[in-house]
Amino acid sequence: MFSAKNFVLKSIFTLLVFITLAGFSPQKNKHGKKNSTNFHNDSILCDSMIKVAEKHIKKPYCYGSRVPNCFDCSGFVSHVFKQFEVSLPHCSSCQAQLGKFVSFENATAGDLIFFTGRNKNSETVGHMGIVTEQKDDKIFFIHASVQAGVIVSNTKEDYYASRLMFVKRIHIEP
Repeated sequence: MFSAKNFVLKSIFTLLVFITLAGFSPQKNKHGKKNSTNFHNDSILCDSMIKVAEKHIKKPYCYGSRVPNCFDCSGFVSHVFKQFEVSLPHCSSCQAQLGKFVSFENATAGDLIFFTGRNKNSETVGHMGIVTEQKDDKIFFIHASVQAGVIVSNTKEDYYASRLMFVKRIHIEP
């Protein structure tokens, strides 16, 4: 016999199964309302990664990267992670699909940070960097900037504050 209550319950169950199978995550909102991942990378390893990244400060930006002479944002991140035997695609939106979401408060050195591109109202990843530290309510990150090449910036700078999307952690083996 047809029951409106059974129909609603079955519909809700079907929707929940679909959402789960589709990989939907409420962590993906643009405003940092995310759960923290349950794994941490070795802090000594992450500090070493930051030191490798810092060796490239002041190297120029170039679209498509020509490592190690010049970098675009995703090419820079890929190059640094490759030094630690982690292979990442050369595409910021592709790298954004990897790893686990981390809340802004729990971002640590070695995490990846993602931003929209030039259009701050976009929902699409257009820029990224590697978190170097968190201090005084700011996330500092190293990245290849179109205007300045490889530099360290922070999330309280107007340009990046208005484009901040999320942070993710990629597992790095010691």
